[in-house]
Amino acid sequence: MKRIAIALLAGVAAAVSLSQGASAADMALKAAPPPPPVPVWTGFYIGVHGGAAWQSAPGWNYLDPNAPANGLAAITGISPVDDKEGGVGGIQGGYNWQFAPNWLVGIEGDISWTSLSDHRTVPMFSAAGVPVVGTSVAMSANTEWLSSVRGKFGFIGWNTLWYATGGVAWANIEYSATATVGAPVVAPLTQSNTSFNTTKTGWVLGGGAEWMATTNVLLRVEYLYYGINSGNTASSPFNPPTAGLLIPPTYTWAKYNVQVARVGLSYKF
Repeated sequence: MKRIAIALLAGVAAAVSLSQGASAADMALKAAPPPPPVPVWTGFYIGVHGGAAWQSAPGWNYLDPNAPANGLAAITGISPVDDKEGGVGGIQGGYNWQFAPNWLVGIEGDISWTSLSDHRTVPMFSAAGVPVVGTSVAMSANTEWLSSVRGKFGFIGWNTLWYATGGVAWANIEYSATATVGAPVVAPLTQSNTSFNTTKTGWVLGGGAEWMATTNVLLRVEYLYYGINSGNTASSPFNPPTAGLLIPPTYTWAKYNVQVARVGLSYKF
C-alpha cells in the first residue's frame, strides 16, 4: 500500500507540473504582441508641393533674311547656355492601389506655378563675325506653369513608398523678342518686336519616396525631369519700315528641359 500511495502521489505531482507548464506556455502565447499591420496605401489623395526648378535651353537663333545686303548676319546660340533657377509650387492628386502586398501602382495629376525666367541679349554681327555697334537682339522665355499626368510604380518598405513615375507633361511659356537696329546701319532707329504665350507638350520622368506619417498624412520628396519637345518660331517686321530691313526677321526658341526637386504633403482619404 505504501508503494501504491507513493506512486499515486508522484503521478499527481507530474500532472500538476504538466498543467502548470501548459498554462505558462498559453500565457506566453497570449502575451506575445501581434505583428504590426501592413500600411494601407490604397485610396484617393490630394495635397500640395513646393521646391526648386532649373530651366535649360540649348540654343536660340535669330535670322535676318535681308542679309547680306545690309551687312548683318544670322545669330545662332543667343548668349551662353546656362541653367536658370527658380521656384515651383502647386497641388497634386491621384489614386494608389496596393497589391501583393508590398507593391503599388497609381496615377497622379499635378500643376505647378513657376518663377522660371530666361532673358538673353546679344549684339548683332557683321558677315565677318564682328559685333555691330547700335544693334542688339533680346529674347526671353518665361515658364509660367508646368503640369503632368503620370503613372506610378513602387515598393512599400519601412512604412515608406519608394517609387518611379513618368507620363505626359505640359508647359505654359511666354515668349518675347526685340531686335534693335540703329546707326551706323540705319537711321532712324528701328525695332522688330514679338510677344506671345503658348502651351507646349512633352514628357516627364522621375522618382521619389513617400512616408506614411499617419494613416491619412503622407510626406514626400521627389525629383522630376521635364522634356518639352517642340521649340517655337516667330517673325515680326521692323517698325518703322526701313530700307535694308524690309523682310521680317525670324526668332527661334529651341526645345528645352526643366528639372524640379520638391517636397510635398498629401491627405489620403
